[in-house]
Amino acid sequence: MSTESSPSRSGKLNRIKRALSLPESMREQLSTGLGSVVSIDELSKELKGCEMLMAVGDMVSFTLLEHGFAPDLIVYDLKTERRAYTSLAERLDLYEGVHVKVNNPAGMITAELVGELDEALKRDVPTKLQVEGEEDLAALACAAMAPLGSCLMYGVPGKGMALLRIDERSAGLASEFIERMEELD
Repeated sequence: MSTESSPSRSGKLNRIKRALSLPESMREQLSTGLGSVVSIDELSKELKGCEMLMAVGDMVSFTLLEHGFAPDLIVYDLKTERRAYTSLAERLDLYEGVHVKVNNPAGMITAELVGELDEALKRDVPTKLQVEGEEDLAALACAAMAPLGSCLMYGVPGKGMALLRIDERSAGLASEFIERMEELD
């Protein structure tokens, strides 16, 4: 798992001092997601050949773990649709790996989150990254930062689980969204 992410693809993420904020005007664009919705039955076939598996969101992470998949990175906040979700916490207690907590308010990508994602992507053991606040935009940061050949699973509200294979195109799209976010001083 020690494949390095490309610093050039991470662009603005590497330079933020405090946080990036998602403007209202971009929320609709991101609501559709960058990946393709996949069913549980398709997971084995769809995840073949992934260099690294990342899961963002509690339901997605729980589903992957319950079906025998072993994500290299799990980003969660112990909530689903803003309600407490303890089933994942119980499952994560049984999952080996480094446990890290970060603060990341809703609608933002903080420098703290970016730093921990960067460290997680370099580790040779799984990372369980617990977010105090909201983890939704962590998927965008993962897509921009992860090594090519990685697979990102994340939730799409009302639609299910989405899979994004990280290639130059998907990483570039994620980086473009990030470049358009507003930096907070």
